[in-house]
Amino acid sequence: MENNLQETDHYKNALLKYAHAYVLGKRKSKGEKELEDSEVSYVIYARKSTEDDQRQIQSIEDQVESCLKYAKVNKLQVVDIIREEKSAKVAGKREKYNDMIKRIYDGEFNGILSWHPDRDSRNMKESGELLDMLDNGILADMKFVSFTFNNDAAGKMTLSILFAMAKEFSDKLSEDTKRGNRRKVGEGKYMGSAKKGYINGNGDYFRPHPDTYQIFKQAWKMYQNNSNQSKVGEWLIEQGEEISTNMLSIFFRDPFSAGIYCYGDQIVDLATVDTKFQPMVTPKEFILMQKLHRDNPRGWHISSEFRPFNEFMVCGDCGNFMTTGVSKGKIYRYLSATCGNRKCKSYRKKLNLKPIANTIRGETIKEFAKDAIRQLKNVPEEMYKKAKDAYFSERNVIVKNLNDQISLLKSKLTKLENKAKKEDEKIYSVSDPELIKRFTDNLKSILHDKNEVANEMRLLEKKKSEYEYQMESDFPPYDDFLNFFENALLVLDESDNIYLIDQIARLVFLNLTAKDKKISGYCLQEAFIGFENLKILTGVADGT
Repeated sequence: MENNLQETDHYKNALLKYAHAYVLGKRKSKGEKELEDSEVSYVIYARKSTEDDQRQIQSIEDQVESCLKYAKVNKLQVVDIIREEKSAKVAGKREKYNDMIKRIYDGEFNGILSWHPDRDSRNMKESGELLDMLDNGILADMKFVSFTFNNDAAGKMTLSILFAMAKEFSDKLSEDTKRGNRRKVGEGKYMGSAKKGYINGNGDYFRPHPDTYQIFKQAWKMYQNNSNQSKVGEWLIEQGEEISTNMLSIFFRDPFSAGIYCYGDQIVDLATVDTKFQPMVTPKEFILMQKLHRDNPRGWHISSEFRPFNEFMVCGDCGNFMTTGVSKGKIYRYLSATCGNRKCKSYRKKLNLKPIANTIRGETIKEFAKDAIRQLKNVPEEMYKKAKDAYFSERNVIVKNLNDQISLLKSKLTKLENKAKKEDEKIYSVSDPELIKRFTDNLKSILHDKNEVANEMRLLEKKKSEYEYQMESDFPPYDDFLNFFENALLVLDESDNIYLIDQIARLVFLNLTAKDKKISGYCLQEAFIGFENLKILTGVADGT
């Protein structure tokens, strides 16, 4: 009983760490992005037309100063300041404005702060583009210091009023909506798109769909029983469930099937908030399937172009990756890997080696993988624990190093925030336009550095989460380790499914080296380097 509890805790812990890395790495919908804790980063856009100076109420520096004061009062994160002296009457004529829009699409910032809506646009085309960017979540927010509108043309005035008033109203509504949505997600209730096999039933909780739950649960069983995604997708279509290859891939990677709900930056263990929720797979089953497919991204998208052992077999003569394909013998067709390097062929020809191209049969690769797994299956528990301790010790050093780097970046971020605050105060303490421009330029540089540091920190946090998940999944409880490779041997002995053979070989090896139709060397996956008995694999003297 105690062992079962420990095993359950192990896989639940691994699943939660997987979910954390999944949330950091997944592409999020507009609704999910709105629930994230990350702040909107604004660019100040100040514009003055050189064509009608007499009608300009504020100079560029006045606009910048007003925007900075507004940002300070409303605690907005400003990452850049753009000044432009161009008319906005005609679309596409402002170089700096066009560059700003491109940078928004590139993700450098996602909000615009201006003194007035007519600083951003006085033409229908660009006004429409800004509205479209807001609707699609590319532009998260727009804010203005002033809402005094010019009565130039009725249509433009109406658009500006709608633009400003709708945004002002939606800001408060958005905040209220986000607060309610975060609460709903935290309670395990439906948000966003539906989940395959579930309906949002009583009180918006996820409940098994009467028609599709068992279908998608069976799809998981097929996937666990060695069916690749292509076959599972075909079977689902036969059941009347149209699902694309990409959507099926997302379905098998989403930890929701195992009871972990990820939405925006929230991770909810449904077992703790909704006792009636019915997962399709256990945490253990989910984690083992992620492990099987983690090291080979092609496993998620199997098609007629799938080539087993691609970028896996290394030529022992030249060190290049060999090309896999189907060769034709005197009677049968068989899988093989061949080096296509011309220089390598010339080298072998000079040495009178045959065949001229270095080659190896797929059956030889399969038998080598079986020998390795047989030895893994016989690893004593004591050796397993030693290998696990050595692996965790090395990985903990990496995680600690990542934590140290993150801490340094946090410290750097704090210093930059303090510098920005001081530069901000300088701007408000002077009235000389030249000094204001110098201080705002300094602030712009500091804010740019701050944004770069924040992005670097997010990437390190994602990397750290992935390492922590791998540490849990690479070393399951000892009995599960043995059972996994016993089942792998059965597959290798009884199945001709070359996709599975390819996946299982990649579980143990980063790559294999072939020479003279034999395996001449190998590079182990990191988790197996600690098993000393793998260094004496039959017929291989230079394994590492």
